[in-house]
Amino acid sequence: MRTRATIASAGVIGGLSLSVGLAGCGWLPASLGGSDGAVREVQLAASPRPGMRLSYRVRTVATVSGAGVRSLAESQKSASVSQRYVLEVTAVENDSFDVRITGDNLQGAVIARFGRDWTALKFGVETEGGYADADLPAFPILGEAFEMARDLSGRWTVGETRPWERSVNVPPLLRVRMQGTATLKRITRLDGRRAAEFHYGATGEGEYGGSRLRMSLSGRSWVDLATGFMLEAKTSAPGQFTQAGEAVLMELKEERTLNRQDSAGL
Repeated sequence: MRTRATIASAGVIGGLSLSVGLAGCGWLPASLGGSDGAVREVQLAASPRPGMRLSYRVRTVATVSGAGVRSLAESQKSASVSQRYVLEVTAVENDSFDVRITGDNLQGAVIARFGRDWTALKFGVETEGGYADADLPAFPILGEAFEMARDLSGRWTVGETRPWERSVNVPPLLRVRMQGTATLKRITRLDGRRAAEFHYGATGEGEYGGSRLRMSLSGRSWVDLATGFMLEAKTSAPGQFTQAGEAVLMELKEERTLNRQDSAGL
């Protein structure tokens, strides 16, 4: 049995169901500190502690424009949604750890086990006392966060750039695969915590509602050096497809932030 819980960003704009799990928009956080030039190399790995509780807020804004939507009122050309999920560390082993995740749009709780490099060793949904395995990529917002953590784990040197790719698959409308690069830009501070700041970008082609879609992605994320957990991520993803033979420009911006006041154990 395949269980799929979606905490995707969703809005309906003039009949266009916007449902995508990217990771944020390109604004800089107000509390960002300067660079730590003394640090040139870091080893990023998950280092959780039992009892850690991390509360994240994800805000997504979707807009459409172009000839394909010129008949729509301006109020129908944008939609936004804000969602929250809470990750609790339930057990820690030498080479893995267990988490329980609840969220606004999750039916039941996500139960997962990760390796220190954020490889998913177990991932599923618990409802009414039962458990069913699930596919990590089937969770557009949640899966995106863990895939990003996995991609950015390991040993990095400041200024290093690596190949990077992102697949977005939100049945039945959106399928796109993008390829690009990720770069460790600097070691900085975010809300008083030392963090690795990454910049990444990718482009690709796919499908949106049966039409060919061209999409690009650019963003930044900040990874906590002490725990290996994401502190903040912002991404902008513009794309273009056709509807009834006319071009539609779509842009998805998403911001993921850790709510420090509602979290514990950092």
